[in-house]
Amino acid sequence: MAKKSTIYNIFNDFVEALKPIVDKKYIFLKDRPKIGKDDVPMKKFIVVDLPLGIDDLVIGHKKTCLVTSGVLYLFTQARSNDTLDPNATGDFADSVEELFPIKGQYIIACNPTVKLNGSDGQGFQVTVITFDLHSRWGVFKKEE
Repeated sequence: MAKKSTIYNIFNDFVEALKPIVDKKYIFLKDRPKIGKDDVPMKKFIVVDLPLGIDDLVIGHKKTCLVTSGVLYLFTQARSNDTLDPNATGDFADSVEELFPIKGQYIIACNPTVKLNGSDGQGFQVTVITFDLHSRWGVFKKEE
């Protein structure tokens, strides 16, 4: 079996951690999906993003302890007038925040900060959770 890439393993840890909160088909990586008029409507979904560079704390680029920051975008269906549904949004945000620290096979995500972002203009309210991320020590280390 081929070894999976560093990026694959990081994102996969998030998908596995988030599956109890929202079905895997509603977890998207990096970008939100385009939603057409014929698509089955979603009540909520999550986008996992790693918008910053990934650095190694150890000199030599051996992937000993990778560090970065990440973002979870939580989308909940807005009310009919495009305003916040505080119950649905609050429950969703609380359930995701309670997962922290997220300890996967490859990564640990901690220090979540929750921010309500408002309407996305497409019928959803957006909540942003930023966090610190580091790999488990030596899990990606290159062989010498």
